[in-house]
Amino acid sequence: MKKNELIQNSIVLSGQCDTLMRFKTESAFMSFQDVASLHATFLGIDDYSLLEKDNALWVISKTKIKINKLPLWNDEISIRTWPMGAEGVRCNRCYQIMKDGEVYINGITEWVIIDATSRTLRKVETTSYPNDIDWIQEKSIEEKFRRFKDDFTEEDFVYKRLVRSGDIDVTHHTNNVTYITMLLDTFSVKELEAKQWNGIEVSYLNESFEGETLSIYRKEREDGYSFSIKKEDGKVVLMAFFQ
Repeated sequence: MKKNELIQNSIVLSGQCDTLMRFKTESAFMSFQDVASLHATFLGIDDYSLLEKDNALWVISKTKIKINKLPLWNDEISIRTWPMGAEGVRCNRCYQIMKDGEVYINGITEWVIIDATSRTLRKVETTSYPNDIDWIQEKSIEEKFRRFKDDFTEEDFVYKRLVRSGDIDVTHHTNNVTYITMLLDTFSVKELEAKQWNGIEVSYLNESFEGETLSIYRKEREDGYSFSIKKEDGKVVLMAFFQ
């Protein structure tokens, strides 16, 4: 394995598939999360190492994916990831899901580091993030991240969701993949079976925690669907766009 990238070979399992045995949207997000964690462990900057060395934690702030095709049950796939050099408080990490050398899904995430005690942003240079790596300059997605506008009203409200213990990850907040499931749950099975998403973008704005009640909003646009998840006090946790 090269230090500046990781490629993991895998098989699409039934539990990763939707009702049509297509690779689920959540599975793409989970695959990105897992392969990033594996590579970070190899680099010595996984959550446990960062917490022990620097009292800090990784948090995803933005994600964008582009879907060309969806793998199917039992397909043999390769999941590739590579980080890019840090810029102030932000780090980008790229991803590709491939089958037989063809890129099915491209992804890019923006990560930030927060202090484990204060939960505030930390400059990457104040941590153990390595600076001696020959960073890959290739970007899986060249487009800039979208700017979101909170123009949701009560007419866009779909349902409420209580955050439970199974939603919480190592950072003790709601896992980012759980939010994707919350958004997809605004659709029926029939509606989801009729769709194949071309692109998804998510902006994670605030943390949510066990015991909090979240409100999920969805608004249909000309070119897709926009979403917002809010706390009971109106604070926006997440905004997203599915195309």
